[in-house]
Amino acid sequence: MKTGKIFWGLALILLAMLLLLDAFNVLAPLTSVIGKISVWEIVFGLILLSFVVSRICKGKWSEIFVPLAFIFMLFEENISILCGAVTPNIINNWILFLVAILLSAGVHILLHAKENHFVKVNVIDEKIQDKKRKHAGGSLGHSTVYIDSENMIPNHVENNLGSCSIYFENPEAYKGEGTLHVENNLGSMKIHVPSAWCAKVNVANNLGSLTIDEKNNEAGPVLYICGENALGSVSVYYV
Repeated sequence: MKTGKIFWGLALILLAMLLLLDAFNVLAPLTSVIGKISVWEIVFGLILLSFVVSRICKGKWSEIFVPLAFIFMLFEENISILCGAVTPNIINNWILFLVAILLSAGVHILLHAKENHFVKVNVIDEKIQDKKRKHAGGSLGHSTVYIDSENMIPNHVENNLGSCSIYFENPEAYKGEGTLHVENNLGSMKIHVPSAWCAKVNVANNLGSLTIDEKNNEAGPVLYICGENALGSVSVYYV
């Protein structure tokens, strides 16, 4: 069983238990200490925490600071009550967000300097020409990925908290039976499949949206699209 599914299963059970405890006023003594927490704050907190856990499980430490900053901002008033702070505004949100960005950049640079065995391409409206690169994607912004249809490179595209558009070059050279693995977390991903192809989509959708164009050419070369979509949107279009 995948880590993400285990986490969401436990998170939903925990949320159900919290709702029952709140309905029976069992949490009243706790709220007197840390302040009132709404159900929506709990839901958004679990969503952000799930992203943090997924990044830690994959060893992507540089991507945990921004969601942690949002979690702090979400529960800042409760944290201030628990710590006995004079004001509920412990730190300016812009300063906190800037600190998170700097920590993300610093940790990414340090880890990237040590990771020679894994190549990840972050692109913004640029073509990928290095045949040795098999991974592509972006974080916290817009990325455009161009895939070589003849060699299906890159064959893994990841998008985190941003928007990503995927296009296929040299579609006439595609021989079929290729696989594109996608991973979309809290973002928007659009996959533009050549109209002469036949896309077989098997993307695990976790609390997100998956849209597939019905204009499918059953006689065309088959492209398998698999992967995961967590709290984001994945759209497959024929062009």
